[in-house]
Amino acid sequence: MAQILYQNIETGDAHDITTLVTSASWKTKRTGSPAQLDLTLVSDPAVEITEGGIVTLTEDGVGLFYGYVFKYSRNEKEEVSITAYDQMRYLKNKDTYVFTGQTATAITQQIAADFSVKVGALEDTGYAIPSMVEDGQTLFDIILKALDLTLINTGKMYYLWDDFGALRISDVAKSAIALTVGDESLATGYSYQSDIDGDTANKIKLVRDNKETGKRDVWIVMDSSTQKRWGILQHYDKVAEELNSAQVAAMADSLLKLKNRPKKSLSVNGLSDLSIRAGRSLFIDISGLGVSGWYIVDECTHDLIKETMTLKVVIV
Repeated sequence: MAQILYQNIETGDAHDITTLVTSASWKTKRTGSPAQLDLTLVSDPAVEITEGGIVTLTEDGVGLFYGYVFKYSRNEKEEVSITAYDQMRYLKNKDTYVFTGQTATAITQQIAADFSVKVGALEDTGYAIPSMVEDGQTLFDIILKALDLTLINTGKMYYLWDDFGALRISDVAKSAIALTVGDESLATGYSYQSDIDGDTANKIKLVRDNKETGKRDVWIVMDSSTQKRWGILQHYDKVAEELNSAQVAAMADSLLKLKNRPKKSLSVNGLSDLSIRAGRSLFIDISGLGVSGWYIVDECTHDLIKETMTLKVVIV
């Protein structure tokens, strides 16, 4: 059974507020957002809610969410509404960084240290990024760009998440849940979407400044077969001057391989299993759609009172 605790950081008083809660929603997203816990509870004079108060969610002793109150409100019905985020909320801060020859892991470690974000197990992403110059970007965007560059150059996908108060980088391939969601297991409704309107590209154009010639070197790779069907969908990017020609050519090929396909996503409503969160992968088996395979959880929302969940998953 899920348990929700609150601690006032000013007084140190801690309370089990599980029985006071009338609505509770726990949301996770794979990229660009902290985990979020939204609560509505019956007001209790003994429980003083303040900004920065600590909120935790556990199930059978397993930590699921460790976060801080960022918003709270009261109404005439003597109800208190709370929005808490895990520590990845602090990755919305902006700053400027210059990295040379650093892995996404090392970049994450440095940013976390600079902003007092607690770190847990960070998987070694391996790939040394030749150069990253990020001016006035969110810390989220900087780290996610490093992970994207790792994916492009190695084919390995990693995700950033908070493990009950400890920032982690994990390999998606090692994060599968031994669970099937489908017609006969947990799912109660679903919808399927195939999309070439977002990140799909069948033409990759990369440019690199050449100081010797004073011009830009250009690399182009494309797939004429999908261009005939979809038209030209171009991805354009300027790459670091430190990359050699072979590295740029390899990057262009990798980008075409990653982007030259529709993005296939599936929204699933079902009975809640709190082991499911964004970033992890699970097996989806829905005969009505002819879908049977491993999908990555892109977004996940658990209704802790109704014990239901809504998933948005994308094909691995």
